[in-house]
Amino acid sequence: MNGNDVALDYPVSTGKASHPTPAGNYTILEMIVDKRSNLYGKVYGASGHVVDSNADARHAKIPPGGQFLGAAMPYWMRLTWTGIGMHVGEVPRYPASHACIRGQADIVPAVFSKVRIGTPVTIAN
Repeated sequence: MNGNDVALDYPVSTGKASHPTPAGNYTILEMIVDKRSNLYGKVYGASGHVVDSNADARHAKIPPGGQFLGAAMPYWMRLTWTGIGMHVGEVPRYPASHACIRGQADIVPAVFSKVRIGTPVTIAN
């Protein structure tokens, strides 16, 4: 919003039922262009093949010589210190994230360029 006018309107995907996006008033706390999740991603075996494509780092079993690689979250704009933010991601037009707000790669960089740390963000139901 720009005052009472809609400045930008674009599709997003929010948190699924098991990880809902909490409504409320927030401010942008952190901005990182090339962020990766420290919780969700993929586990690779020693040979480089994916052994778990939907891994949760808190429970993932990393094989010897393997690694966990967090999911890409480009143009990260943190809203909470508990891991909720806005970033580029898949936007299937239904709730599909782990509480984050995902936007398309053709619009989120523009949003990122217009906001600053401290910018207010309101999430409505």
